[in-house]
Order: sequence, then structure tokens, then C-alpha cells
Amino acid sequence: MITTEPPRRGRTGSGRGAWTAPVVALLALLALLSGCSALPGSLLPPAPFSLTTSVPPGAVDVAPAEPLVVSATGGQLTSVTVTPALTGTLDPTGTRWTSANLAYGTEYRVQAVGVDERGGPGTPLDRTFRTVDPAQTLEVASIRPTDGQTVGVAMPISITFDAPVTDRAAVERRVSVTTSVPTEGSFRWMSDEQLNWRPKDYWRPGTRVTVDAQLFGVDSGEGLYGAEDRSFSFTVGRDQRARGDVNAHTLVLSQDGQQLRTLPASYGRDIYPTQYGVHVAFEKYEVKRMRSESWGGPAAGTPGFYDEELPYAVRISNNGEFVHVNAATVGQQGRSNVSHGCANLSPADGEFFYHWVQMGDPVEIVGSSRPLTTADGDIADWTIPWEEYRQGSALFDGA
Repeated sequence: MITTEPPRRGRTGSGRGAWTAPVVALLALLALLSGCSALPGSLLPPAPFSLTTSVPPGAVDVAPAEPLVVSATGGQLTSVTVTPALTGTLDPTGTRWTSANLAYGTEYRVQAVGVDERGGPGTPLDRTFRTVDPAQTLEVASIRPTDGQTVGVAMPISITFDAPVTDRAAVERRVSVTTSVPTEGSFRWMSDEQLNWRPKDYWRPGTRVTVDAQLFGVDSGEGLYGAEDRSFSFTVGRDQRARGDVNAHTLVLSQDGQQLRTLPASYGRDIYPTQYGVHVAFEKYEVKRMRSESWGGPAAGTPGFYDEELPYAVRISNNGEFVHVNAATVGQQGRSNVSHGCANLSPADGEFFYHWVQMGDPVEIVGSSRPLTTADGDIADWTIPWEEYRQGSALFDGA
């Protein structure tokens, strides 16, 4: 007897094919529906066209620290005119125009036109604003190092202003330090008038440094606005260091990591000790008049009083400490300390040191009973531990 089995699904055209076709159709339908959620770009409505300025319309007392910026949204700029005449540049996209520096005490009229993304004309812009007319401006009184100078590895950067700065963060934010080799460093306000920057460790020899202070127009607080931009550059020279040991009565000179000379010296006597810590050489005098009215009184002959002209003097702090020649103490040099706080050298050794030392070379004094502090030194940056130094920045965030 012959029997016929019903077809087995999945083995004949009425099996797997019968199930596959509906699934494919369903997937195709889903793809079509999902595609409808995003229309082709040509069908999307264009972005609304608008022109805006970085300065609000009708603004007054605008600080001219930042340039005027005119921006186009949903199209491009075709023309920007500022009265009084103010030049500017258009970026490659045609959507952003940036002016040159604004001036103080000026009313500006800004007119701009553009086209939308389809090339149609957009609503033009026409507005005015006025910059601040300050009663007083903040000027840079001095800089250190000077532009083009070659300095030693311990020289910090110093910008001194002619008036106190109230908004330290606003001013510091506009000052940058660029180095030819990566150098970790920090700003620190030494006073309301003085902003310093030093590396964490001594500079690497050969480093080229550029300081750019974009201070014109900056509101530094209390109605005081920056008068000018200032930039300067300098180079770090040889790695030279001097180490004065007040107990060994020596001044040891090193260059590029190698000991160069050991000079017999006499330092401050116990009552007037040469202060210990990292000093920095920052002034030179072929002949320096040294006069004291603090050691016993102003009259000649009073104990402790002196008034002398001494050769080859190198200032290492702002409290009267020098490395200089003193022929009168040659017999004590290398044996005992008899000065009023200076490092005394023989005529030959003092002349050598004078011509060898660079401004910015560190002069480290050890073995003394009195420390060098920020109150004593014109360059006292190295008396402050690094983490404490960083906290003197107005932009310190604790990181």
C-alpha cells in the first residue's frame, strides 16, 4: 500500500519560502517607515538667518580689551562697516568677522549685511555702542628680564605696575609665558603692583622665553584700565651657580654642573649675618658707594657706621647684601666673618666673579643663623616653597 506524507515545513517551497517572504516584507516596511523620519537635506527648512555682535546694542562703558565680533547664523556675511573706521578680518566660512583693537572713549556704529543659506538677502544689522573713557590707566612700570637679555637659570619673570591692581585675576588671565622647551611654572603676585612667574625648578640652559601681556583695555578694578600691550623675550644662558658657606668662609663657583673655583670669602659677623637661602644676582656696579646709617647711627666714627666706595659689587638681595671686593678684609677672607652682611672677596677674586656672573645666577648661602625672606629680597621667589608659590596666583584652583 502506498501512502502520501504531508509536506514537511522548511524542506519544500511551501515550507521555508512560505515563512521567509512575510518576514522580508515586514523588514522592508519598517525600513521605509524609519527612513521617513529624516527628510532629504533639500527638503529641510533653512536655519533662520540672523546677524549678531559680541557687544550688546546700546552698551556703554565697554572695556576695549576684546575685539568686536560680528557673527552670521543661517547664512554668510557679505559686508561689515564700522564707524569710526575699524579694520577687521572675515574667517574662511564667511560667518565671523573680528575687528582690530577698539579705542577708549569712542562711540561705534556697526552695520552689517549678509545672505541666508539659499542666497537670499537677510535682515541687515545696524547698532551702536560706546567704549569706556577711563579717568586713569594702568601702565607697566618695569619688566625683568629686559627684552633680549640673557640671564641665569634662577631669574624669575617680573612685571611691575604703576598702580595697585584690584582685579588680579583679570590681569593675570591676559599674561602668557611661552617657552621653547616644556617648562612647568606659575605666576605669583608678590604685591598688588608686582606679578612674577618662575619655573618650578631652575630654567634649562638655552631656553627661549616670550612674555606676552595683552593688557590694553583690561578692567583691573577700581576704574583702572590697562594702557598698553607689552611683550618681551629673553634667553637662559649657561648654568652657573655660586654657593657661599659662611662657616667654611668660601664661595664655590660651578658651571654646567662642574666645580670651577673655590674663592676665600668673609661673610657677615654674628650681629649682621649674611642671610641663608637662594639669592639671585641682579645688579652690577664697577664701583658702588656703600653707606650705612643703620649700624649705630649716622655720624662717622659711630660703631657700625661705614661710608665706602667698593669695586666690583654684585647685588644679590635688596637688603644691602652684595658680593664685592674688599681689600681691607683679605686677611680674614677664608678664615673669619667680619662684614656687615656682604660677601667680601679679594681684588683678583672679586674682579673674576664680577665678570663671570650673569644676572639671574643663583647665589645660595648656607650655614647662617638668619633666613632670607620675601621682605628682604628684591628677587625672593626661591625663598617660597613651590606649592605655596603656586597658591599666590590669582587663578590658582587647587589642582
